[in-house]
Amino acid sequence: MTNCIHCTLILLFSTIALLGQSQNISSFTTSNSPLPFNTVRCLEHEGNTLWVGTDQGLAKLENENDWTIYNSVNSALWNDDIRALKADGDSLLWVGTIQGGLFCFDGTNWTNYNPSNSALGDYLVRAIEVDLDGNIWVATTEGVYMYDRTTWSSWTSNEGLLSNNITALCIGDNKKFVGSINGGVLYFDAANNFENHTIISAGIPDNSTLNIEIDNEGKPWFISPAAGLVADQGDGGPWISFNAINSEMPSSSLLCLKHGQGGTIYIGSETGGVITKNQDLYQQITTNNSNLTDDHILCIEKDNQGDLWVGTFDGGLCKIDLTLAISPLPYPNGINLFPTVIKDERLVYFSKELTCEIAIINQIGSVMHKGHCESDFFQIPMELNAGWFYIQFEMEGLFYRKKILLL
Repeated sequence: MTNCIHCTLILLFSTIALLGQSQNISSFTTSNSPLPFNTVRCLEHEGNTLWVGTDQGLAKLENENDWTIYNSVNSALWNDDIRALKADGDSLLWVGTIQGGLFCFDGTNWTNYNPSNSALGDYLVRAIEVDLDGNIWVATTEGVYMYDRTTWSSWTSNEGLLSNNITALCIGDNKKFVGSINGGVLYFDAANNFENHTIISAGIPDNSTLNIEIDNEGKPWFISPAAGLVADQGDGGPWISFNAINSEMPSSSLLCLKHGQGGTIYIGSETGGVITKNQDLYQQITTNNSNLTDDHILCIEKDNQGDLWVGTFDGGLCKIDLTLAISPLPYPNGINLFPTVIKDERLVYFSKELTCEIAIINQIGSVMHKGHCESDFFQIPMELNAGWFYIQFEMEGLFYRKKILLL
């Protein structure tokens, strides 16, 4: 019986280890740098340069030290609300804005494309990609547009799209992936014919997509408002999703992702900071356990050194040294937690006595209860409603979470 219980505990207990307080995160805000605004919407890394798109202009950060700011006052970038960036080789930068359409910058000159001077059908540009043939793909609220440097092509509801509200683009070796709001995910082939994957036609978990990235095996991963993180395991399905309901993912409110080495995925969340996923191990970097300036992450980029750059909603730009950020231990040695389904007296037990503060956190990251533990068990307040929660405790500067179900 004891061996069975021990085996069950090993199977049940998987923990999210959070980064302890450290100095591995550098921040750039309006108060300590020339960054023009603390809302950073998009990032693009090119050589030793990081391009930073904000709500009040474009910033160029070279060698992490030299800043150049471009805005409607000092340049021909006449709209300051930046939404998308894409480097084109080593000489051009494509810039998407919320009211000014698409800009191309060669380091000196700016060229603007909008509905009044080109066949681009919208002033709002959400995403930009360059395919293997050098064509520029543009996501707008009025459909998908492609510019071959001479002429424009477009795909809208007139061509069979279920939604013109396009949110995300990603270019693969043989396919282009296009995400939308309520219109499914489009897979374009080499001839630019597309197939639409929806809940009805392909069984995809959600018809809306916020971000798309391809992993090292060429498979697309999607950020979905309803399903969390979604992966295509084939070619248009089957699909697998990871969220706060069906996995140890600490939040379902996800906004962006970036693939790293060894299968690691870095995920930006709306309330839970930066989440890392490596198979079934989830880790979290937040304002509570690190020098991260804001838990609302809008964009993620990696540089040539492997460091992670994140744009936040109200905390400016942060650089994360990943060699220091990720703890190798999934949970403290010798500590298990049980049961994971809790009812009646609402007692949760530890495999050894703990002396620490304990918090009960709901799925959107709000602390519902705090208490102190000096025992091998902890009683969860009866007044908490039934549902999924996390029990969090700190050991040796690291925070650990375990998902529990209250009945």
